[in-house]
Amino acid sequence: MLHTAVRSNWVPMNKYTTPLEGVITSRNAGVIKAVGPYGEKYSVGVIEYQLFEDESYQYIISPFWNVIDGLPNNVFQGIPGIKMELRLERYYRVNYTPVFITERTPSSEREDMWELMESVGLDYYDRLEWLIRTPLRAGNDNLIVERWRDMRLRVGYSRSKRSFHNVDRAVSDDMNKLMDILQYGDTVVVTNLSSLSSSASGLTDILVKLLGTGVNIEYTEDGRTTTIEDIPVLLPVLTAQRELYTKFRKKKQEDGIIQAKKKGKYKGRRKLDIDELAFRSAYDRVRLGYLTVDDAIKELGIPSRSTYYRRVREINRS
Repeated sequence: MLHTAVRSNWVPMNKYTTPLEGVITSRNAGVIKAVGPYGEKYSVGVIEYQLFEDESYQYIISPFWNVIDGLPNNVFQGIPGIKMELRLERYYRVNYTPVFITERTPSSEREDMWELMESVGLDYYDRLEWLIRTPLRAGNDNLIVERWRDMRLRVGYSRSKRSFHNVDRAVSDDMNKLMDILQYGDTVVVTNLSSLSSSASGLTDILVKLLGTGVNIEYTEDGRTTTIEDIPVLLPVLTAQRELYTKFRKKKQEDGIIQAKKKGKYKGRRKLDIDELAFRSAYDRVRLGYLTVDDAIKELGIPSRSTYYRRVREINRS
């Protein structure tokens, strides 16, 4: 699919979209991510807050068009409050808080505002910082915000504990740790594609996650690199391929269950014994932003996110 060029020469129409100039006394930034159907996170932009010495301020939203252009509509429908059809390099909101922030953070008028700030360790009012520190998202989209780091990293990765030179960090055989480190613009250094996974389905899943994060992938064995400019072409293909693998696994599982039932050997999934009161307590704290899903899973001793969300659906149906 062809996409129009990103515009960097947009002429501001009013004072609310005209960039400020001056001495910046403080700034903060978070990366906006869209959460996919399998819990993967796609980097779709950065939101930055700048405070100037005269107390004026501005928010800047910079979309990651390379990733956005590779995402299906069911994963990403846009960043609330900005006109995505303009395809601007940066969107400015000067001396007012953008919709993206107001619809998912507490206003200063809320009676429990200070309680909410303190719940994430803040003793001052900062809407963007509060959003970065919480796992919460608005009820009408799948967007979250995580902390943004300014510098870009080169991260070496290998399943065979191979050492890499000229990298900022090296990770061996821990894909979750690798994904926690990476952000848009970083470079992952591997020996070859098989360094990522030994199976076709596993490789596809990992490539979707890496390209969805917005990284370059450098292959030392043959000296080539998959760059962020390749993402709009590769990501849709890999996403479709992953869906085929997922459907194939489900079909194979269903066929296995049918055969087991015919032989009288299938008894169904044994329901995990979880204390209902403890689960409801953890679930309430997750909803209020006092606890992350991962922390709740550890606290309850639940083996996976799928088990957690299955119990959540049971609670919501009851």
